[in-house]
Amino acid sequence: MNKSLVLYLLSYFFCLLSYSQKEDYTWLLGSGTLNQINFTETDFSLSTLNPDSSLRIHITNASLGDSSGNLLLFSGGTAIYDNLGNIIENGDSINYGYFWEQSSVTPGTYRAVNGAMFIKSLSEDNSFLLLHLKGDTFVNINNYSGLGSEISYTKVSTNDLTVTEKNVSLVSDTLLNSGVTACRHGNGRDWWIMASEGGSNCYYTLLYSPDTIVQVHKQCLGVKSFYTDGGQSLFSPDGSLFIRGSVKDGVEIFDFDRCSGLLSNPRQIPISELELSISNLAVGAVAVSSNNRFLYLISSARILQYDLESEDILASQILIHNSDTATLQNYGFATSQIAPNGEIFISAGEQSKFHIIHQPDQAGVACNLEVKVPLLRPGSYGLPNFPNYRLGALTGSACDTLGVGITELSAPIEILLQPNPASTFVEVDYGFFPWQSKSEAVLQIHNLLGEKVFSMSLPQYSGKQIIDISKFAAGVYFVGVYDRGRRVGMEKLIVD
Repeated sequence: MNKSLVLYLLSYFFCLLSYSQKEDYTWLLGSGTLNQINFTETDFSLSTLNPDSSLRIHITNASLGDSSGNLLLFSGGTAIYDNLGNIIENGDSINYGYFWEQSSVTPGTYRAVNGAMFIKSLSEDNSFLLLHLKGDTFVNINNYSGLGSEISYTKVSTNDLTVTEKNVSLVSDTLLNSGVTACRHGNGRDWWIMASEGGSNCYYTLLYSPDTIVQVHKQCLGVKSFYTDGGQSLFSPDGSLFIRGSVKDGVEIFDFDRCSGLLSNPRQIPISELELSISNLAVGAVAVSSNNRFLYLISSARILQYDLESEDILASQILIHNSDTATLQNYGFATSQIAPNGEIFISAGEQSKFHIIHQPDQAGVACNLEVKVPLLRPGSYGLPNFPNYRLGALTGSACDTLGVGITELSAPIEILLQPNPASTFVEVDYGFFPWQSKSEAVLQIHNLLGEKVFSMSLPQYSGKQIIDISKFAAGVYFVGVYDRGRRVGMEKLIVD
C-alpha cells in the first residue's frame, strides 16, 4: 500500500474512532427526575437530571455521550431529547404509530427491550443515527403479543441538535421486541445491524456503509422464537458471537462472521434446563464479559453463568445468585448492559436500586455480584442499549482492507501520567488507539535497568488505568504500551 495513503487512512480512522470512544459513558433511567450514571474507565458516579420533568425512560432506552463522555442526546423511543430533557428540533414523534399513541400518555415511554441505539453517521460529520424498533402492528398468538414491525432510523445533526431524517424504514416485518443490535464490520468502519423476526427462526442482517444501509441476509436457523419474549439480543464484545436471550426459548448462541455478516453453528441453552419456576420467567436478559468468555443469563430471580470456551457450554452452568421469589418486591433482576468500566449492570425495574457484577471476567462467585446498589431515584426496566463502539478491525482477515489493521502506526500514541512525580498512585491515560479484535495490548513499567516491574493486559473498553506504585522504590521508570509485542507509546515516570 502507498505510504501516503496509509498515513491518510490512519489519520482518518484515528479521528473517526477518537470521537466515538465515550458515547456510552452517560446512562439515564427512571421517571420524572431521571437517574444519571456517569462513568469513567474505572468507576461511576450518580446524579440526577431535570427535576421538573414528566419524562419516563421505561423499557426502550438509548443515550449518547460526546467525545468527553458528557450527555448529548437520549431517547425513550418516542422522542429525542437534549442533555436537559428538552425535545430537540424535529425530534418528536419518533416511532409514530399504534404503540406511540399508547405511549404518549407518559412522555418518553416505549416498550421494546433494547429497542433503540445510537451509532455515528458514516457519511456526515457530527451526525448520528438512532436505530429504533417501531411497533405498529399488534398480533396475539398463544397469548404472546408482538411489538416490532419495522427497523427504522432517525438522523440527528449534533451541530445544531436537529433531526434531519426521521422514521426511515429499513425492514418492515413483525419483529421480536428483544431489540436491535449492531456490531462493527471486520473492516473497522462499517456496521452490521441485526434484528430477529417474530414467530420464526429468522434473522435480518443489514450492512451500514458510508453510502447506504441495505439488507444483506435473512437467515433462518436455530430455534423458532415466540412473538414476544422479554429477552435481549447482543453481540459479544469481540463480535464473534450473536446471542439471543428469551423467556420462552432460553438462550441461542451463534458464531458470527464479521466479514460476511453470516450466522452459523447455532447452540441452545433450553429453558427446561434452567429449572426455573414460573415466577422466575419474567426476564431473558443476557450479558457477556469483556474477555468474551462468560455468558450471564438473567431471570427475575436468578443469575446463571456459562463458560463460552467450554466444549459443553450447558454443562458449565454455575448458579451465581438465587433470590427468594417470595421477596421479589424487595429486589429482582431485569435487563443488563456491560458498562465502560467492564462491569455488568443489571436493572431492578422501577425500584430505587440496581445490581452490579463487578468482575464478570471471573468464573463462578468470584465474578462478585453486588445486589441492591442504591439509586437516587426510582429506576427503569430497560438500561441503555450500546454496541461495542471500541471494537476495531478484524486484523489479518480478508475484509481488513481499510488501513485500520496495518502493522505499523504512523506515529506513537501519547501517554499522559497524572501526577508525575507520584508516590502512591499514578493515572495512565493512553487514549484509544484503534483496538483490533485480536489485540494483545499490554501496559508495562520498566526501571532504569530495563527490568519489568509491572505488567497488565489492557481491556478493549478502556483508555485509562490507575496503577498502585506505593511499593515502587524511588527513582525513574518508563511506562509503555505494547500492541502484539510492539511498543506504541512510552512516557517517563518519576516515583518519589
